[in-house]
Amino acid sequence: MKSIATVNRRLGFVLLAASALLLAVFGAAACRDSGPEFPERDIKWFVGFNAGGGFDVASRAIAEAMSDELGVNVVVENIPGGGGRRAAQDIYRGEPDGYAVSIMNMPNQITAERLDPQGVSFDELKWVGRAVIQTYGMYTTADSEWRTPQDVAAAGDDVRFCLTGLSGHSFLVASVSTQVMGIAWNPVTGYQGAEVQAGLLRGDCELAVGPFAGSTLDAVQSDDFKGLWMYAAERFSLTPDVPTVGELGFGDLAGFANNGMVAAAPDTPDDIVAIIATAFDNALGNADVARTIADRGMAVARLTPEETREAVAGMDGVVSANIETVRQRSQSQ
Repeated sequence: MKSIATVNRRLGFVLLAASALLLAVFGAAACRDSGPEFPERDIKWFVGFNAGGGFDVASRAIAEAMSDELGVNVVVENIPGGGGRRAAQDIYRGEPDGYAVSIMNMPNQITAERLDPQGVSFDELKWVGRAVIQTYGMYTTADSEWRTPQDVAAAGDDVRFCLTGLSGHSFLVASVSTQVMGIAWNPVTGYQGAEVQAGLLRGDCELAVGPFAGSTLDAVQSDDFKGLWMYAAERFSLTPDVPTVGELGFGDLAGFANNGMVAAAPDTPDDIVAIIATAFDNALGNADVARTIADRGMAVARLTPEETREAVAGMDGVVSANIETVRQRSQSQ
C-alpha cells in the first residue's frame, strides 16, 4: 500500500505537468493573438536605379536567396529618380511592417539630403545590413602621362572632371580630393553611366572618379583607360596594378567607398527586422550570390543591423566634415 507521501508527490507531479501544458497552450494562443506570423506575403525590395546596374544585379541575387529561406517572394522593384532619392523617400515614408526594404547608396544619399533636404532622416531607418561595397577610384585615358596626384596638380587649370552631377558621391569624392591634393577644380557635369568614358575619349575632360564596378570597371580594365589611384586601404583585387591613396601619401582619403546599405521603414518592429536580417545575412553567405556580386566588381562585407547603423553614423560624420566644401563647389557651377 502506497504511503500518503508517495501519493501526494505523484499528484504534485501530475499537477505540475498539467500546469506546464496549460501555460504552453495559453502562451501559444497569446502569440497567435498578438498578430500574424511574418512574412505572410511578398516583400518588396526597392532599387533606386534602372535595371542592369550593379546594385540592381546584386539585389536580385540576394532577393532570390532570401525568397528561398523566407518562403515568400522578395520582389525587386526599380524606382529610379534623383540618384536613388525616390527609393529612399519611399522606404522612409513607408508602412513599418517589414514588407518593403530598400538598398541605398551611402553616403551618397546623406550628401544629397544635406544639399537639398527632402525630409529623410537616415538615423530613423531600421537598418538591415550591408549588401555590397564598391571601391572608388580615379581614372583617365590610357595615353595620359599622369601617374600621381602630383602630376595632375602640376597640370593646373588644364584638368577637368567628367561628373554625373552636383550631389552624387562622385562629386563628394572629387571635391574633397582636389582640395586635399591641390588639384584644380574644373568639373564638367551631366554625364550618366558610360557617357563618362565617352566624354574622356572625346576630350571633354581629363579625369573621372567613380566606383570601379560595372561599366567603369570594364573601361578601366580595357586598353582605352587606366586607373590612377584607389580610395582604399588595400589594393583592389580586380585592378591590382592601381596604387592606393595611402601609397601615394594621402591615406586620409582612404575609405571613400560606395556602400549598398539595406533598410526598412522607421518603427518597423525589431523582431521583424531580425527575421529579415537573418535571411539577408544568410543570402550573403551563399557562394553563388557572392560570386554574382564579385563578377560585377563589388564585394560582400557583411554587417549586423547595429554595425550598419554605426557605419551610417560614421558616414554622416564624414559628410558633415566636408559638406561645406561640396556645397561651395556645387554653388559655384
